[in-house]
Amino acid sequence: MNLKEWEESGKTFKHNGYSTFFREEGEGRALLLLHGFPTASYDWKKIWPELSGRFHLIAPDYIGYGFSEKPRNYSYSVFDHADQVERLLLEKGNRECGILAHDYGEKVA
Repeated sequence: MNLKEWEESGKTFKHNGYSTFFREEGEGRALLLLHGFPTASYDWKKIWPELSGRFHLIAPDYIGYGFSEKPRNYSYSVFDHADQVERLLLEKGNRECGILAHDYGEKVA
C-alpha cells in the first residue's frame, strides 16, 4: 500500500479542535499501534496485513505528525499525545486494548 492509499483509507477525529488522522482495520481484540519520532502511522504498513487478520488495529498519527494537523502555536507534549490517543480509544468505544509501540510511541503508551 502506498502513502496515498494509506491516507485515503484513513479517518479523522478532533482533538483540541484539530483534525487528527487514524487508520483502523480488522476484527477481534483491539490493538493500538503507536508510531515513533518523527514518523507516523505509515510505519506499520509492512506488518499491517498480517496483524489486521488477527486484531482490530487502530493506528493514529499524533497531532503534528503524518496526516494530522500541524498547528504552529500548540503545546506539543507526550502528555497531550497520550490524551489524544485516549480520546480516540474512548470515541471508538475501546476501554481495553493491546499496545504495540516503538521509539516515542513507548513514551505515549
